[in-house]
Amino acid sequence: MPERESIVARALPALTWGLTFHILAIALLFGYFRMSENTVRAIAAWKETFAALVLLATIVRMLRGTGTRTAVVATDLLAAGWIGLAVVFVLTENILWRNNISTVGAFLGLRDAAFFVLFYFVGRGTPEIGEDDRMLKRAFIVLAVVSAVAVLEQIFVTPRMLVAMGVASYVNTFLGTPLSTSGNSFGLPDNYWSLMGGHLVRRSGSVFLSSQGFATPFLVLLPAATMWLWGRAKSPTFWQRAWYCVIWAGLLASFTRAVILICALQLLLALIYLKRPTGAALIAAIILTALVGVMAVSPGIANFVFETITWQSGSSTSHLKDWTNGITAFFEQPWGYGLGTTDQTAQRVGLSPITADNMYLKYAVEMGVLGLLAIVGTLAAFTVSSVRLIQRGTTTAQRALGVTVALATVGIALDGMTAVVFNNPIVAYLFFWFAGSCVTLAQRASPQFVTVPIRSLVSHA
Repeated sequence: MPERESIVARALPALTWGLTFHILAIALLFGYFRMSENTVRAIAAWKETFAALVLLATIVRMLRGTGTRTAVVATDLLAAGWIGLAVVFVLTENILWRNNISTVGAFLGLRDAAFFVLFYFVGRGTPEIGEDDRMLKRAFIVLAVVSAVAVLEQIFVTPRMLVAMGVASYVNTFLGTPLSTSGNSFGLPDNYWSLMGGHLVRRSGSVFLSSQGFATPFLVLLPAATMWLWGRAKSPTFWQRAWYCVIWAGLLASFTRAVILICALQLLLALIYLKRPTGAALIAAIILTALVGVMAVSPGIANFVFETITWQSGSSTSHLKDWTNGITAFFEQPWGYGLGTTDQTAQRVGLSPITADNMYLKYAVEMGVLGLLAIVGTLAAFTVSSVRLIQRGTTTAQRALGVTVALATVGIALDGMTAVVFNNPIVAYLFFWFAGSCVTLAQRASPQFVTVPIRSLVSHA
């Protein structure tokens, strides 16, 4: 029998919508309304405060004996070890290795590298989010809203309008990442444009104010939306199908090649799981036909696709350079260089990033071999739990959560080869919350499942 929804689980919608509009709100407050930087930073910290509060509420609920009571599993140890290792680096990296990383840089590194893992433990205490399809439906609505904005952006919004909204000021001054805007005269993120056949094509950033930042949440939300639309016994309505097309139109407007291909793979795998081989074959045929047709009409796009496949595009060259630097640094110092030394975290504190554009190299360079093992081991453990939930889940909603986490894990693992996926809060926070809930539900579905009376454990301690 499904347990009653806790106050922590009821906070998930607020987190989802808050993270969706977080960047737009902060950019407007700082760049358009000219609020002071300290005030805006205090407001922007709402998400970290939120994380601390829901984690505390989860712990209190379990200690009172009213929460989920399960045995410790290997995934818990991996997640706790991930956080613990990051904390150790913050406390010791300057003492042991004399990296001279500022306190601000170290704590930013901690936030970017491990803080979001706390939501895994929130998820462990709130398996009820997988007992119905409300979370899946919410993902569908969120994607429909932000994708509609992306489509309208292509039609009505100009770069000058974005500057007037304060986007350039937000990125360059508030985030402190001018290197990401050096390729254009507007001071906007360079990934707002992509070179296709010798011509710059503008990409949609929607409410995330960055094409990459807009596309990346699809890795987690699109599998959920797909399972809600196609995984129910009730056939989708015409308007639901139409909005699903809008979702894909928005993603395509981002021109984020890796994410688009990965999301297409997720969709095909979801349809295969749902035993819709005809639909999967039809979608594959439509994608292939559309690609060939567009390439035939536009030689520039054909050249763009060829450069992408053969790794001759500008972004591919940049990736290879960053990866080479990261691999070299890892083998030179396999115990790690310390938090805050890679990717956008290093940029924000005025350092030259040792490596970038690769999630695995970020952890390998910052936290060494142990950091790399932590992230790879955790993703592997999430995959195992999600597959178990798919096989043993007692309800359609539970199995849908298992599919969502499995496909999201695959998507993050693949996209992590060309991006640091967990820099995006909506991806990191929601993914770890969903994964934690999935682990608990999979554990409950196991024939060997035994509850641990936490209240009695505390009384005996």
